[in-house]
Amino acid sequence: MTDGFDWVDRGSGILTKRDRQFLTGELGEELTENDRNVKRYEIRNRILNALYDFKVISGNLQLRDYQQIFEPAYEWGRERRRLNEDGRTTASPDFGEFLQAWLSLIEFYTTGFYLGGLVETDQLMQGLVEEGIERGFRMSNLSSQVRQPISAGLSVEYGSEMLLQNYHAELKNDLPREADARAERVMQLYHERKIGSKVAQQWMQYNARDVNSE
Repeated sequence: MTDGFDWVDRGSGILTKRDRQFLTGELGEELTENDRNVKRYEIRNRILNALYDFKVISGNLQLRDYQQIFEPAYEWGRERRRLNEDGRTTASPDFGEFLQAWLSLIEFYTTGFYLGGLVETDQLMQGLVEEGIERGFRMSNLSSQVRQPISAGLSVEYGSEMLLQNYHAELKNDLPREADARAERVMQLYHERKIGSKVAQQWMQYNARDVNSE
């Protein structure tokens, strides 16, 4: 997370401060099971209504409002260009809270569609992204006198079980040998969504002595 940015104690958006405290576990045992069920119901409704709001936003928000909201992304692009001009083509600027939020939104979108477990839903997910990109480009070019053709595409491929095993093996081989550092790295990989909870639990069982015997 970005240093100095408070992800919980800030103005209300989709979630209230108490909603955020609930989701991050800060409320502890303060709520009963019924309270927790009610809170989850309220949060689902907030998210749904926020999504419905984008139908209103996309058709009525002025382009200069888009530009002000997305200024952090433009600044990231300018910094990336400066690095490239300095010959640092492999370097990349850090993600601020704005881009971290967008990364999480895309993760939320993908997780929700993929959990259905249907090939048709995966195809729907891809189709919505492609059409949304096309519509966004057309909206951003409304003031242009040149009507450029647009063709957006998204290809999502899932690796085989062997590729997944190789990926896990590479991550595991790079784990620190010292027990505390190893545990910290495993938790970091889990929070970055690079390994699942089952793999994280398995790896957390190893200590520094086990590394030499693997």
